Amino acid sequence: MNLQGASILITGGRRVGGKLAVELAQRGASVALTYRSSRDAIAATVAEVQRRGGRGLAIEADLTHADEAAAAVDAAVTRFGRLDALINMASVFQRTPFETLRPDHFDTLIASNLAAPYHTAIAAARRMLNQPADDAGKHGKIVNIGDWAADRPYRDYLPYLVAKGGLKTFTLALAAELAPRIAVNMIQPAMIEPPADLSADEIAEVIAKTPLARVGRPEDVNNLILYLLTGTDFVTGACFRVDGGRFLGCDD
Repeated sequence: MNLQGASILITGGRRVGGKLAVELAQRGASVALTYRSSRDAIAATVAEVQRRGGRGLAIEADLTHADEAAAAVDAAVTRFGRLDALINMASVFQRTPFETLRPDHFDTLIASNLAAPYHTAIAAARRMLNQPADDAGKHGKIVNIGDWAADRPYRDYLPYLVAKGGLKTFTLALAAELAPRIAVNMIQPAMIEPPADLSADEIAEVIAKTPLARVGRPEDVNNLILYLLTGTDFVTGACFRVDGGRFLGCDD
């Protein structure tokens, strides 16, 4: 994919997605970003995209509803003329120790981490399939962001990890459905830029369990996304762990 003139939709974009949006804009892409509550953060990212010479669009949407997900895709296509890639990055990460589990934890985390990317990807794929192919005969690309722990679960995040495991299966199934016209892949990161609510001790504990002895940086994920978009047309149905070696279980 040539990013010059391409149109890309990113769900979320407060942290890693915002940096990706700026990187894409610098390479000539038009970028739309969705938000549900982080209006100011997404507006700031769109302003930075435009400052870098790209076209940006902020779209308010609750992607857990299929109609709003479809409307978000339609808004990007209306603004930019087509949709070349979807990056499903929005996620909700919530600690839910087993003894505190409630039915609404399941409902909320499945909706945010599985239903939302499902609805958005289906809507995006349908629009991609109805637009002219690029010079390589492809109609678009989809990248879902999962979690390394879907392959090696830890405690206290049961509904979240169930959702991320479902998202991995969805990635594989959608890749089979859409080949050869649309490539669908997944990146499964570990901690990227610690959330503000983590203490220094909690961050140190994560680093101690990581063989490469650091937390991830946005570019660790974003450089792989850029490769999947621009570096190859021969990868689909692949899931890449970007976890500093956490999956190896060297802390056990």
